[in-house]
Amino acid sequence: FLRPDLVACTFSGSVAISVAVSAPTRFLVLNALDLSVNRTSIRFQALEPTEVVFFKDDGVLVLGFAKQLPLGEGLLKMDFNGILNDQMRGFYRSKYQYKGKERNMAVTQFESVDARRCFPCWDEPAFKAKFKLTLEVPSELVALSNMPVANATFAGPIKTVHYQESPPMSTYLVAIVVGLFEYVEGMTTKGTRVRVYTQIGKSNQGKFALDV
Repeated sequence: FLRPDLVACTFSGSVAISVAVSAPTRFLVLNALDLSVNRTSIRFQALEPTEVVFFKDDGVLVLGFAKQLPLGEGLLKMDFNGILNDQMRGFYRSKYQYKGKERNMAVTQFESVDARRCFPCWDEPAFKAKFKLTLEVPSELVALSNMPVANATFAGPIKTVHYQESPPMSTYLVAIVVGLFEYVEGMTTKGTRVRVYTQIGKSNQGKFALDV
């Protein structure tokens, strides 16, 4: 779950990760970078960690527990906050003009190990998982991700968009874009709908890409 704030250029979120514990251990070692994790929110099943240590140079988060973790599958949950950076990596902000004013959009670039800048995860290309994303964004904005929208709910100026579950894939393939867009679309010879999204007023510039 992610809630980007395009004015403050921040985001908040939460993860629920299914983890299979296959050998005795007191530790979970995963990836997180430039995120502020709410330590009181961290749970593996009903267990709270007694140690939470960041190794910033390695982009690693270590969770230590008082006793060994139960073997088998369990759910790791935590809440976190981050910055929509201007480094064109992780979950970042990009600027564009709309009606003479500068606006922000939120964009992801995770390849090859920058998903950890957006959410805590096992951020290694060889590790694959199914992803099920939910975005909470202003109602007037377009929110895109890898999968089709499963459903969307509206509460005044805010909409919550739930996406279908992805096939197994690496973290660096997860994609999120939030902003004001329009699109051109067409159909392939096999009946697949294809869209190219552009800034508002520039959809004619997407026609060549659509034809290709």
